[in-house]
Amino acid sequence: MFMIDHLQGAGKPILDYRVDENQNKLVGNTLYDKMEAMSMKKYADEYETVVILDADGHEKTVIEYRGKYFECAFDKEDLDRFRRNCYVLLAMITILHISAGFVANRGMYQLYVALPYVFAFFPLLYLAMGVLRLPKEKRLYRRDEIRLSYDRMKNASMALVIILGIGVLGEIVFLLLVSDGSQSMLEYLYLALEVFTASFVYLLIRLQRDNQVQACSEQKPQ
Repeated sequence: MFMIDHLQGAGKPILDYRVDENQNKLVGNTLYDKMEAMSMKKYADEYETVVILDADGHEKTVIEYRGKYFECAFDKEDLDRFRRNCYVLLAMITILHISAGFVANRGMYQLYVALPYVFAFFPLLYLAMGVLRLPKEKRLYRRDEIRLSYDRMKNASMALVIILGIGVLGEIVFLLLVSDGSQSMLEYLYLALEVFTASFVYLLIRLQRDNQVQACSEQKPQ
């Protein structure tokens, strides 16, 4: 469920909102994960505070979305397949990269090998956050839904494959110029794991190219 912890409106903060059934309004009285709330604050200007009457005649504060809507090229079946493939690739990337850290090869004592390995966890985390927020249904999406899922996944996967490439290059340099060959099997095992990790990230990037997301001329979902 999509929620907002803090939005500015009507001159004061509005706390704890959720999306209602038509995915167009955010309604109060919910709890929220603080990490996602911080990500949402940058989109507060695209929401407007409105006071309406409910079925019992009581006033209720809601937040209506006023920004652009976006649509993806996939239909419902393709969208489910895309999300499922992303989950599988994310799992493989995570398992392979973590496994490489347990190889205990001598190359990991070199900064040009160890630092890229450690730094890769940052885009990997954001990649996971983007994949887990992929929409589960075919409809028009708000800007924040696209930015925190598709765009986050795209940017994180590009950063991850670059950092992994630097780490692979560092390991190759170690093998060619530093290693004495005493633990070559461990070095090759580490190198193979990181190469496979980078390969799966590349497959994820290729997968995203098939699902084009573009702005929609409509102002509200039908």
